[in-house]
Amino acid sequence: MKKKIHTLSFLSLIFFCCYTGLFASSLIENANVDYVNEKVILNSKMSVFNHPNLDVLAPPAPVVNSPIYYCQNSVASPLTATALSGHTLIWYGTAATGGIPTTTAPTPSTNSVGTTTYYVSQTDGTAVSPRASIVVNVVADNGSKILLLRCDPTQIAAADKYSSVYFDWTNTLGLPNQYTYFYTVNGGPAVNGTTGPSNLQVFGLSPGQSVTLTLWHTTYPCDRSVITCTVPCSPTTVNPNFAPIPPICSGSVAPVLGPTSPNGISGTWSPAVINNTTSGSYVFTPNPVLFPCASTQTLNVTVLPVASPVFNGIPSTVCQNTAAPVLPTSSNNTPPITGTWTPSTVNTAVLGPVTYTFNPNPGQCVTASPTTVTITVIPNNVTPTFNPVGPICSGDALAPLPTTSNNGITGTWTPAINNTTTTTYTFTPTPGQCALNTSMTITVNPRVNPTFTAVSPICSGGALAALSTTSNNGYTGSWSPAIDNTKTTTYTFTPDAGQCSTIFNMTIIVNPIIEPNFSSVPSVVCENSGNYVLPAASENTPQITGTWSPSFVDSSVLGTTNYVFTPDAGQCASSKTLAITVKPTNNLVDFQWTVSDAFAENQIVTINATLPDDYLYQMDFGPLQSSPIFENVSYGLHTVTVIDPAGCSFPITKSNILVVDFPRFFTPNGDGLNDSWNIVSLKNDINAKINVFDRYGKLLAEIRPNGAGWNGYYNGNPMPATDYWFQIDYVENNVVKKFRSHFSLKR
Repeated sequence: MKKKIHTLSFLSLIFFCCYTGLFASSLIENANVDYVNEKVILNSKMSVFNHPNLDVLAPPAPVVNSPIYYCQNSVASPLTATALSGHTLIWYGTAATGGIPTTTAPTPSTNSVGTTTYYVSQTDGTAVSPRASIVVNVVADNGSKILLLRCDPTQIAAADKYSSVYFDWTNTLGLPNQYTYFYTVNGGPAVNGTTGPSNLQVFGLSPGQSVTLTLWHTTYPCDRSVITCTVPCSPTTVNPNFAPIPPICSGSVAPVLGPTSPNGISGTWSPAVINNTTSGSYVFTPNPVLFPCASTQTLNVTVLPVASPVFNGIPSTVCQNTAAPVLPTSSNNTPPITGTWTPSTVNTAVLGPVTYTFNPNPGQCVTASPTTVTITVIPNNVTPTFNPVGPICSGDALAPLPTTSNNGITGTWTPAINNTTTTTYTFTPTPGQCALNTSMTITVNPRVNPTFTAVSPICSGGALAALSTTSNNGYTGSWSPAIDNTKTTTYTFTPDAGQCSTIFNMTIIVNPIIEPNFSSVPSVVCENSGNYVLPAASENTPQITGTWSPSFVDSSVLGTTNYVFTPDAGQCASSKTLAITVKPTNNLVDFQWTVSDAFAENQIVTINATLPDDYLYQMDFGPLQSSPIFENVSYGLHTVTVIDPAGCSFPITKSNILVVDFPRFFTPNGDGLNDSWNIVSLKNDINAKINVFDRYGKLLAEIRPNGAGWNGYYNGNPMPATDYWFQIDYVENNVVKKFRSHFSLKR
């Protein structure tokens, strides 16, 4: 049971406590216990006791917006409430009673899905209002789009086709048709709303305007879909209609590009200002907000260069009283510049210069400086004068005749320059110079061939006189190259200048000195073979004749004698010396030989004749050689022949020259070739013995050189193809020897 205290009694109690100082603390403590609904707010200025039964009026609760929805993990804003004027909001967080009061509004957490209630009151500094609650719902996104939006112009009536857009959507979860949305037109302010049907049509639009719709199911505010639909442009859309800009002259005042077309379409230009020095294109873009369907317009501006009139055909001079040239009214420029002349015609009756000024017609890009032409009227009787050209020799260089006379008359010459024939040339002045034709004759003298007496052939090294520098017909000059008595040479005579003589060539033949050829004359004559008469003519073609000293070879006198051949005069031949030797007969009687030791790496056979001489040697009837030494001789018996090339001795042949070696391989395959292995070159050594081993030292066979050899078998089995070793005991030069090596069996 709660106790009630009258206001006057309560104040009296406080007054009493203040005076007595006794029991005050205890009394207030009891009062707080008894009256649990009492609220106390302390600030820096005062303490206020607010009790339902006190005669103090509390303000109403503040106005709040509840409930509030946030999507999970979205950014939340501090909570808001509306307080009375002059009142202060007091926030208690989520505490419905009690709690820690603060004037700072809390910011809801969106980390977790759920519902949270926040509390707020207001105070006027004297009393505190009841608390108002704000429910904050944090909603999860279900992860998929519930609504499938589309623009559906087929649902729009014909009358609204160019003034509205139609949105349609599908509810994929089959939820009740409860939707919340907002949309903007061309990014303008949002229009909010809710709807039950699954469609929405927005009216009052213009062609080209776009509407962006943001829509969600009321139950799932975090599952929002966005789509933009655009009003189609009307076929009757009006486009800007700026008139073409005519060409302008470079540097002139350029026209201004207006911001609005003649038919009222506003927009901007790019570039915004016309360049008055360069041609270019300028694009007008309509205002996208006011005229979204209007297309751009391009104006091409041509800037014409400023030109000076050019006149190519107006003569600078005219002859007195001749037909006057007509001054052209169009220049040679492209395009031509038209105009008039002052004076307008040329008067050829009055001598002297006159200046004519060209006046361009208006509207043309012409420089400000005037264009003038000066025409001089001169007398009509001038004779051109030229320096005469002296005579030339036929073929000499002849420079072109000058096309401007000594007195300044220009023109052309006919016919063309000819440096081979005397010709008269006519000079025709260029029209307008009032000059007369003139002529000039250039004499061309023919060239004469100089004549000289021919020089007969000489022998190389023979006397050769200097050539005459004056021809038989009186032309002087010089010869080149210098005289050479060692080879045939062509000499060129070059006449001195100014003689109109041709160049002359003369060839002087210098025959080489030929060596007589006596290749058939023997260098060796055998003793007592009779006197050898030396030939009186050489074997050359043609033959060289002459005499020998001595004139014949006496074969009874042994030794070497030099015989000298002297050619007859006038043959351009040299002398010839032959050394002829008289050799003894039958010098070659016998020969011996030596052979390298058996099984030597290089088997050498050396022949020793009984009487040394320049013999030729032949082994096994092969090629002849001058050396008595034969190297790398194969094993077995060989035949050697010694020959006297001079024929003074008979050849000697011996066939019992034995070279001892062993075969490096054999092929026991039954083809009759190399089917067995043996050292047959020692077959005459009856004591010779051969042992054959495998690579491990196992004895496979014992054979003798005079036997059948080893057939590649062991105990009746064929041995594999590989290397095998052998040892032979033999006698060489009465000395007992052993030799070891290896050979290959190939299959």
